[in-house]
Amino acid sequence: MKTYEHRSAHLPAVVALSAAGALTLAGLTVVPAHAHDSLIGSNPEAGEILDAPPSEVVLEFSGDGLTTGDAVTNDIWVLDEEEENWASAEPAEVEGSTMRTDLAEELPSGEYEVLYRVVYLDGHDEELSFEFEVDAEEPEGEVAAEEDSQNEPAEEDQEADADAPAAGDDDDDADLTADDADEGGQWWPILIGLGALAAVAAAAVLLRRRLRRDDRS
Repeated sequence: MKTYEHRSAHLPAVVALSAAGALTLAGLTVVPAHAHDSLIGSNPEAGEILDAPPSEVVLEFSGDGLTTGDAVTNDIWVLDEEEENWASAEPAEVEGSTMRTDLAEELPSGEYEVLYRVVYLDGHDEELSFEFEVDAEEPEGEVAAEEDSQNEPAEEDQEADADAPAAGDDDDDADLTADDADEGGQWWPILIGLGALAAVAAAAVLLRRRLRRDDRS
């Protein structure tokens, strides 16, 4: 009976020690799984929509930094929807736990994917990506100028239109010419008739003079 009571008295202590040991082992196995360095910040941020194109892409990682060297590839690519790379042709610049790259040209509006590959000082490497978007609005002055250039015809076209006679003027000239021709056609018979009468009158005068001469002789 005493032996039973002695074991019962020490049972809670044994259970507590077992639980503590289990937690310690669990902690030893979990900590290494989460000890790897990773990306902790970026500019632009993942999923960000920018109203102006960025001039560079900057990535910040956890830990003591990145491994560098001629045989180590740490780089950033900025791909558009056609998978064209807009990052500088020069390798990305690494400084401690920060990596950056300049953009070769100003990004037009659209969606972009930042693809990066890094080698951490703890020995592991990774290749991951995230996306951002550029939605830059054109200045109002440029938009208005562009609309005006589309709506206004070219100066040469305006000069050609000014020199060309209007369609209505051509029709009016054609109508006047036709009217003149019609009026001229109406006067021809009258003129011919007057000419015939004049010829008859002249013949009559000549005939009378001849008859008078005959009578005198």
